[in-house]
Amino acid sequence: MGLAERLSVSFLLGLGTFTFFVFLFDWIFNIDYSLNNTLSLLISLCVVLFAVKYRETIDFFKTIKFEKKKPKLKTILFWGFIFLIVAYTLLVNLYWPISDWDALALYDFRAKAFLVDPSLIHASLSNDYFLGYPLLTSLAHLFVYQIGLPNPKFIYSLFYLSFVCIYYYSLKRHTSKNSAMAFTIILALLPELLIHSTMAYTNLAYMVYLCLGTFYLFDWIKNKDRWLLYLSAILIGLSSWVRIAEPFWIVPISAVCLTAIRNRKWKDIVRYLSIFLIFYSSWKIFSSYVSNMTGPVLNAVKLDYFSILKNVNFERLFLVTNYLYTYVFSTWGLVFLAFLVVIIVSIFKRKEKNYTFLYITMFFLIVLFIGTFGFFIVYPGWQDIPDSARRMSIFLLPLMLYSIALTTNNENK
Repeated sequence: MGLAERLSVSFLLGLGTFTFFVFLFDWIFNIDYSLNNTLSLLISLCVVLFAVKYRETIDFFKTIKFEKKKPKLKTILFWGFIFLIVAYTLLVNLYWPISDWDALALYDFRAKAFLVDPSLIHASLSNDYFLGYPLLTSLAHLFVYQIGLPNPKFIYSLFYLSFVCIYYYSLKRHTSKNSAMAFTIILALLPELLIHSTMAYTNLAYMVYLCLGTFYLFDWIKNKDRWLLYLSAILIGLSSWVRIAEPFWIVPISAVCLTAIRNRKWKDIVRYLSIFLIFYSSWKIFSSYVSNMTGPVLNAVKLDYFSILKNVNFERLFLVTNYLYTYVFSTWGLVFLAFLVVIIVSIFKRKEKNYTFLYITMFFLIVLFIGTFGFFIVYPGWQDIPDSARRMSIFLLPLMLYSIALTTNNENK
């Protein structure tokens, strides 16, 4: 992993794990969200990590070599274009304040409430809407406000930059450099990603952690490097630290289980699940803890999959399919059409190439369809908010593009 990719991963891991530890220390040790406490925790985490890995860190920086040869024109144009797009999102985020409804009412509101009441439990008891989503973005906003900055939206430009950067380097490991550049530019220009890079919603952060966890999981399946398995588990775990209701974590966990069973390495399943559950279970346990103190905090929709199976019929299946196509897939234009072509090609040429990542992406689609069908059964009003379904599904766009790039690459044997 080169310097640029390492810095991008470091930002995402750092922000995610830092906010997670801030949450744990407040909940378990009753250390509130004051600036002194959060800064002390941040410094302590950095010191501990450096003490554990100081030799590897020093050795890494010794290996960094800045090439004196002039980069190629296409490389200059590629990175110049990427940074222009990022600069655009950054200017928008720095100029415009947070204005989107869910951010005002929940994500950013929680951060401002913590400024007044830095105790998580007390604030949660006073505001029963607080437990709808985990706290990654809210605690990130809080830290920005605590250090004196008026607008935390620039964080989403950094999410966007980190994701695009890692996407390029990840794709370049499996395809040609030209192909990686072309598909990264397409990714960077996707309207859905650009829009969410200028919104203080959780969807962009969720997409980043879930997709990158899947990319590194694919690298692990191909290379069997255990550190890639750990990295994927942390990233997938952090996706649940952003949004916990969506069950898409089932896909990477299933992929790990199938791979481990095939290779007869059962411990890989235990390692992956243990890391993932640290993040996933903590918020679940905390929500239950607060609920036991006050009664049900949220009237959350729970899916009973056995009752859903009883309601399966062709009419409802058609309604769900039509709904997803009309409000989600059709809005993706040529990306979705190209992905369908890739699926058809893979059926006829499945022995010629490695379609592992394509199958993983298709599994995500299946989970999306099952989850949407379940919501139609238990909560019919969900079909009246198609924007929510479209936002929830944006993580599929990078996965589809990645699948298309791998399939069209001649080296993907």
